[in-house]
Amino acid sequence: MRTVPSKPPSQIADDPERVTRADLARIDTISSLLGTLNDPRAGADVLARHASEIPALKARICRRFLRANPELTRHGLAQQIAILGNRVIEGILLELLEDVVALHSDLQQTKR
Repeated sequence: MRTVPSKPPSQIADDPERVTRADLARIDTISSLLGTLNDPRAGADVLARHASEIPALKARICRRFLRANPELTRHGLAQQIAILGNRVIEGILLELLEDVVALHSDLQQTKR
């Protein structure tokens, strides 16, 4: 799970990797993407279509790709996914899912 950096609140709100309430409604898309990852026939283009529907996931994939490949700056999301590989994408997705669950839990606690 990503820890909250010691940035001012105005910068944290602008973090494209940050999970938001809108991501709570994307659980079906996340679940579908997990299923697609397990399909050996699914290519990077299919994974990219799913990932592009989840802004925080797309941002996390791009960050991980650029961190591992700083010289490759012109690759699209599908190319980034293909180069990173399914195992890395699965790890990024599971971190995102953990953050979504943590956000949901936090919101439930504040309702009490």
